[in-house]
Amino acid sequence: MAEYVIISILIILFAGFLYWAYLPDYRRNPKEFWRTIIGMPIGMLLGGLGYPKLNDKIKKWATDDEKQNSK
Repeated sequence: MAEYVIISILIILFAGFLYWAYLPDYRRNPKEFWRTIIGMPIGMLLGGLGYPKLNDKIKKWATDDEKQNSK
């Protein structure tokens, strides 16, 4: 019974963190929101594992830098 309470609290904290962390991105550009959710954590993981070039490529894809620079 106690493990269900702990797991529930962790899930609520994780959902709160996602809401707090990603809500500004969603409000700024809802169409690109899924790129941010998928790309940024993967890029951070790759950067932590020692792949900075892949991290930069995924960061550019997630933030859509190519389109902003071409305008």
